[in-house]
Amino acid sequence: MYSFIEGEIIEKSDDSIVIRPDGMGIGLEIRVAPRTSFELPGAGQSTRIYTSFQVKEDSQTLFGFGSVPEKEIFEVLLKISGIGGKTALAILDLPRDRIVEAIAAGDSAVLTRVNGVGSKTAGRIVLELKDKFAEELMEEWAGDIIPAGLESAEGAGKEFSEAVEALVELGYHRTDARTAVRRARGTIGDEVSAEELLRYVLQHAG
Repeated sequence: MYSFIEGEIIEKSDDSIVIRPDGMGIGLEIRVAPRTSFELPGAGQSTRIYTSFQVKEDSQTLFGFGSVPEKEIFEVLLKISGIGGKTALAILDLPRDRIVEAIAAGDSAVLTRVNGVGSKTAGRIVLELKDKFAEELMEEWAGDIIPAGLESAEGAGKEFSEAVEALVELGYHRTDARTAVRRARGTIGDEVSAEELLRYVLQHAG
């Protein structure tokens, strides 16, 4: 229904925000993970939030995410038997690097920390996410949103994400941008800046 919403944050709590879309006299309540709420600006500031509208027989809920990869992972989680919106948000609230490591290693133990997620369900989650998402997308999500002022903003995932976003702004399709940055990183190494990755891609374009 909505791909994303831009506007002013009117209210904010650990698990939801109320946002007034630009130019509209309404406030939309959006459910978010606590980590996402923390990373969003405070009340009175403007933001863009990516959304997933979920309809059930007895409810209609708008869920919000700070990035496209986070939204895509949420929607895959909802397709797994036994995972609802609340549980999916709780999974996304786990440390991102731990989730990425668990998917890469096929280790589902970290997911059982979420209430309602048993070992069998955790195993299905790992299999589904490993099947649906390439390594670079998981890394991009892990480094996609970094709260201002945190030293942990540095890292390969962040550099990957910044290089991808720069290419998208230059007109690249997001899938092509990810592929190009992954190839660049495979050639010049992981420990390089987003600027170096971008420069390499542009120099070898075509």
